Amino acid sequence: MPIMKKYSLHLMLLCFVLSLSLLWQPQPLAAAQNTTVTTSLDGLAPKQIDSVLAKMSDEQVRSLLISELTSNLNNDPINQKSNHGIIATLTKWLHLLDTPEDKNETSTKAFSRIIQLPKDYISIARKIGNGSLGNFILTLFLLLIVLGAAWGVEIFFRRFTDKFRKQFQKKAIPELDGPMRFIAGIMLAIPSLIHISIFTTFSFLFFLLLPGSDYSPVRYLFLFIFFVIIFHRLLSQVSIIFLSPKSEALRVVPLDDKTAATIHSGIMNLCSFIFTVILFIALQRTLGFSQSSLQLTAMFFGTLLIVTIMTMIMRSRTFVTNRILEKSDLHKTRNWIVEQFALFWHVPIILYFFIIWIIMIGDQLSGIQRENSAFLLSLLFLPLFILFNGLGQWIVRVSIHTLGIYDHDEQESIDDDLHEKNLLAEERERKLYVTTSRIMSLTIFAALLVWALSLWNISIPYASNITNALFESLIAIALGLTVWKFISSYIEKKMLEDEPTEENNEESDDEWGAAATRGRSFTLLPMLRKFIASTLLVMVIMVILSSMGVDIGPLLAGAGVVGLAIGFGAQKMVSDIFSGFFYLLDDAFRVGEYIQAGSVSGAVESITLRNVMLRHHRGMLQIVPHSELGSITNFMRGGIIEKFNLEFAYDADVDKIRKVIKKVGQAMLNEDDFKDDFIQPVKSAGVREITGSIMTIRVKFKTQPGAQFVIKREAYRRISEALAAKGIHYAHRKVIVEIPEQEEGALTAEKKKLLEAGAAAALLQQEEDDKNKS
Repeated sequence: MPIMKKYSLHLMLLCFVLSLSLLWQPQPLAAAQNTTVTTSLDGLAPKQIDSVLAKMSDEQVRSLLISELTSNLNNDPINQKSNHGIIATLTKWLHLLDTPEDKNETSTKAFSRIIQLPKDYISIARKIGNGSLGNFILTLFLLLIVLGAAWGVEIFFRRFTDKFRKQFQKKAIPELDGPMRFIAGIMLAIPSLIHISIFTTFSFLFFLLLPGSDYSPVRYLFLFIFFVIIFHRLLSQVSIIFLSPKSEALRVVPLDDKTAATIHSGIMNLCSFIFTVILFIALQRTLGFSQSSLQLTAMFFGTLLIVTIMTMIMRSRTFVTNRILEKSDLHKTRNWIVEQFALFWHVPIILYFFIIWIIMIGDQLSGIQRENSAFLLSLLFLPLFILFNGLGQWIVRVSIHTLGIYDHDEQESIDDDLHEKNLLAEERERKLYVTTSRIMSLTIFAALLVWALSLWNISIPYASNITNALFESLIAIALGLTVWKFISSYIEKKMLEDEPTEENNEESDDEWGAAATRGRSFTLLPMLRKFIASTLLVMVIMVILSSMGVDIGPLLAGAGVVGLAIGFGAQKMVSDIFSGFFYLLDDAFRVGEYIQAGSVSGAVESITLRNVMLRHHRGMLQIVPHSELGSITNFMRGGIIEKFNLEFAYDADVDKIRKVIKKVGQAMLNEDDFKDDFIQPVKSAGVREITGSIMTIRVKFKTQPGAQFVIKREAYRRISEALAAKGIHYAHRKVIVEIPEQEEGALTAEKKKLLEAGAAAALLQQEEDDKNKS
C-alpha cells in the first residue's frame, strides 16, 4: 500500500507538471498541430497540388521544398554508391576527429558524450523507480524476491521428479548409438524442462500479484531478468543433451570428457553473455536511452566480449596445441610446419578478433549503422570453422571408407602376401584421407573468410556465389551421407538378425553345396539398399548442380528421354528386371535356397536386378538371367521325403527286419543330433517286390530340406549294424545252376558250359541293377 500511494503521488505530480507546461507553452502544441498538414506531395493528383499549396504557409512550403530536395539527393544513385564500400568507410574514418563545424553536424562527438552516459543510466533508473532511485532499488529487490519465491516453489516440486532422475542415474547405461543417445538425453532433460515450466508459471503469477506490476518500466525490467535466466537454463539443457559433460555414455558428439566439458563451459559463458548484452541494449532502447549512450554501451560490451574471447583462447592454447599434435601423430603428418602451427595457432585467431574489434569501434565512432549484425556474426568465424571443418572431415572419412579401398575385416584371415598388399592399400588410404582433409579444411577456411568479408561490405567478384555453392553442397552431401548411414546401418542390422549361424561340421553332407538358408529380408534388403544408394546419389548430384547455378530442368527432361530410349532399346534387360521383380514379389526363392530351373540347378548365392547367381553343388557359379529361369523347383520349401531299398534273401523274416528298422528310426529320432531335422522317423514301408531270389524292402523318412543326405547315410550304417547283430544279412546276387550228380572229381565239358552260362547271367543281372540304381 505505501508503494501504491507513492506511485500515485508521483503520477499526480507528473500530470500536474505536464498540465502546467501545456498551459504556459501553447505555441509548441499549435506548431505540432500545424505540422499535421501534408508535408509530401507524393500520391497527389496535379489538381490537388494547387489546393494543398494554397493552404500552406510560407514556412511550410519552404520546409516541404527542403525535404523534397533532400529526398532527391538521397535517392541519387551516385550519392548512394558513394556512401557504401570500403572507400566511403575509410573516408569517414579520415573525418573522425573533425569538429561539428567541419562536418556540418549538430551532434557532438562520441568521446565528448562519455560524461553523459552516467546521467543516462541514472535517468533510466529513476524512470524505473518512478522518479526515485530508492524506488528503483526497492523495485529491483522486490523482483529478486519474486524470482526467488518462484525458485523456491520449483525446489518444492523437485522432490516429485528426483526419484525418476535418481533411478535413471543409478542404472548402468548400455552402449547406445547416436540417435538413441539423443533420445536418452531428452528423456533425462524432461524433469528439468518441467522445473523450468514451474519456475516460469510462478514467476509470472507472483509478479502479477506484486504492487506496481502494471507500470511499464517495471515490467520491462522483470522480463529482462526473467528471459536471461530462462535462456541460460534452456541453453544448459540443450548443451547437456548433445555434449553430456558428466556422462560419456549419453554424449551425442564424439568427444572426450575434458573437451566436452570445455566446450560446454565456453558455450554457456559466451552465449549467455551475448544474449544478456543484446537484451540489455534492447531494454535501454525501450526505456528511451539516447543513441550516443547506446553506442558507448555497445562499444564497452563489445570490447569486453572480445577480451573474454581472447582470454579463453589464451587459456586453451596448450590444450589445442596438444590436440593438434596428437592428431598429426595419429595420421603420421607431424612435421616442422605442423609443430609451428600448433605452437602459434592462437596468434592469427587473436589478430582476427582484434581487427574485428577495430572495425566495430570505427563503425560506432563514425556513426555507421549495419543492419546485418556484422560484428556478432563475425565472432562466429571460429565456431563455424570448427563445425564445418568437422563436418567436412566426417564427409571425407565416410566417403573414403565407402569406396572400400581397404577391407578392415579380412586382415586377420589372409596370408602374408595379401596382408602386405592390404597394408600398402591402408597406407594409400591414409595419404588420400590426409590430402583430401587438408584441401577440405583450406576450402572451408577460404569460404568462411569470404563470408566474413561480405559482412563488412567487402565483396570479391564471384567469391560469394562460390561460397554459397560450397556450403549448400557441403550440407547436401552431409544430409545425404547421414540418411545413407542410417538406412545402411538399419539394413545391415536386419540382415545380421536374419543371418543363420553356420556351424563348421565336418560330417555335414554338401550334396546341395552346404548353403545356409537366408530369410526373405536377406534377399530383398540388399537390392533395396542399392536402389536407395542410387536415388540418394542422383538427388545429391542434382542439389550440388543446382547450388552451382546449373539449371537442372533440362537435365531431368533429358534423363527422361534417355530412360525412354533405353527402355525401348534394351527390352531384354527390362524383361529380366521385371521377371526378377515378380519372382521376388511371389517369394519364389531366397538367398541360400536350392532350386532347379530347367536344366540349371544350384543354391541361390545372390540376386541382382537382372540375374540370379546359382552355386552348383560341385562348385560352379551359374549366372542366369531372370527371364530365362522359367518354371522353378524349390527344394527348400516343406519337407523332403527320402526312400531307399534294402535287398534280402527271398526267405528272410520280414517282421523281424521291420522291427529292427523301426528301433533304429526311434533311436535316431531321440538323439539331439537328428531330432530337429526329422519330420517323420525312419520306418519300413514293407516289401516292394520279389525278383528271383531277391526280396526288396523299402525304407522311408521325412526330414527338413538338406538334412536327408546325412540321415540317409547314418540310417544305412545303423540298420546294417542292427541287422548283422540279429544274424540277418543282405542278399548277394547269384545264379543257381543245378548239375546232375556225377562221379567225384569228374568235370565234363557240359558242366563247364553250364558254369560259364551262370557266370554270364550273373554279370548281366549286376549290370542291369547298376543301371537301375543310377
